[in-house]
Amino acid sequence: MLTTCSDCPTIYIDADTIMSYGLLEKIKFSALELQEYLDTYNTKEECAVSWLRNCRDTFPRCPGESVVTCQPGDSEEKQMESLAQLELCQRLYKLHFQLLLLFQSYCSLIGQVHAISTVPELLNMSRELTELRGSLQAAEAAVASDLEHKLLSHAHGSSAAAAAMVVPNFPTSEAAVQAILECLKNHEFTKAVRYIQECRRQWPNGVFGGSSESEVQTLLNVYFRHQTLGQTGTIALVGSRQDLSLICSKLLELNGEIRDMIRRAQGYRVVTTYLPDSSASATSL
Repeated sequence: MLTTCSDCPTIYIDADTIMSYGLLEKIKFSALELQEYLDTYNTKEECAVSWLRNCRDTFPRCPGESVVTCQPGDSEEKQMESLAQLELCQRLYKLHFQLLLLFQSYCSLIGQVHAISTVPELLNMSRELTELRGSLQAAEAAVASDLEHKLLSHAHGSSAAAAAMVVPNFPTSEAAVQAILECLKNHEFTKAVRYIQECRRQWPNGVFGGSSESEVQTLLNVYFRHQTLGQTGTIALVGSRQDLSLICSKLLELNGEIRDMIRRAQGYRVVTTYLPDSSASATSL
């Protein structure tokens, strides 16, 4: 379920509108909180992984061993091994709890972003940009797989296809922007993607972004800037709008189960260590 949240929404808004409605302050503190939770999560993850490595190095296990006893009369090494494994469980619990806090903070930030898009005084371009993104994503995929080239080659022959693939050498970046906007206006989305690629070769890491960035995102940026040129009070929200409450509740429920299991293990004289194998399946969120 967490993997379905990877499509984070993108907000498009002009600087004047951000300041006029106090949106910057609202989002800033949520973003700072999210960053703090993320930093803490990364730290706890490093600690848990480091402790796991130390356990493996200090207490090497024989194949097939799955029970660690901790009873009166056991050797000190055996008792230390049991305590070390219990400490590992506690560290993993804290790591999972930090993941819960991180996701809750993310949900809070996303909720604020969506609330901004419902301000009645703002002109909302969300639907327009969402539809444009869908068309551009299809064009981006076609260019990446060279699908358009194959279709043109089959329909018109190689020479016609080669002519259709020609991308002009733009004299200036302003001329390139105008050509790209004309492509978007005429629904020539594949050509717009190819133009962006050519612009990045002519002006690397400039207004057209770098090779590691999505052509779709750059084209949406160019389109929104042009549509809102000289005006304020426009907003667009593009991306996932799913209800995240179910995922939060699942994480909270799982965290409680982990906590209860650790508490029970602390009272046991025998700690059963679960060693996953290829036939075991992980708990699905």
